[in-house]
Amino acid sequence: MLSVYQTQILRGRCLLQKTFSNNLSSNPKVLNTCKVNIRQLSSKTGEDNKLECIYYGPLKPQIRAVKIFSITSSFAGLIAQPIIINEASKIGSTSLLVALCSVVGFFTFVTPLLLHFITKKYVTEIHYDPETSTYKATYINFFIAPVTIDFKAEDVVVPDIPGMFTTMLAKGKPLFIEARHFSDPIYYAKIMGYDKPLDFKMGNIEEKDTNNNK
Repeated sequence: MLSVYQTQILRGRCLLQKTFSNNLSSNPKVLNTCKVNIRQLSSKTGEDNKLECIYYGPLKPQIRAVKIFSITSSFAGLIAQPIIINEASKIGSTSLLVALCSVVGFFTFVTPLLLHFITKKYVTEIHYDPETSTYKATYINFFIAPVTIDFKAEDVVVPDIPGMFTTMLAKGKPLFIEARHFSDPIYYAKIMGYDKPLDFKMGNIEEKDTNNNK
């Protein structure tokens, strides 16, 4: 025969099992939430796996290092600028004060902006989604954070006269890429539109005839 203590333990276990099963049956959202989370995780990993890296800019580490050094020196210049101005004002030379402010201001403000102007078009990576034929280009912004832009081949415009550090325009955004850094030259040809039929831009024949008659 079971003791009174063992009988109470069995009753407690049966009560807990009954309560747990009733909660699951009355609130199926708990199981559904687990299923949704598993599906979301699997979909994210699937999206990451289907992207293929077709381009890598070799200057990415150098650009990041130079920008970090430039921004760090700018913050240091901002902190040291009041001290330098105070010490220069004690000397009493106006020309020395103007020269020091010009040098400190140049390295504090002009250098980071100049570096950003030169490197903001440089593409560090391009990933390709074969299912949607979409390209994902990555470049570095002013605060050294990666920024991506999604585009397709039909969104690319190759200017007749490319600007400085500009190879193409993707949705109006000027970008700089190099053909030799693609994993396959076919990707570069598709992005630049070299696989399309040539347009020699012969002009309108009727307009030429009217101009000749004049």
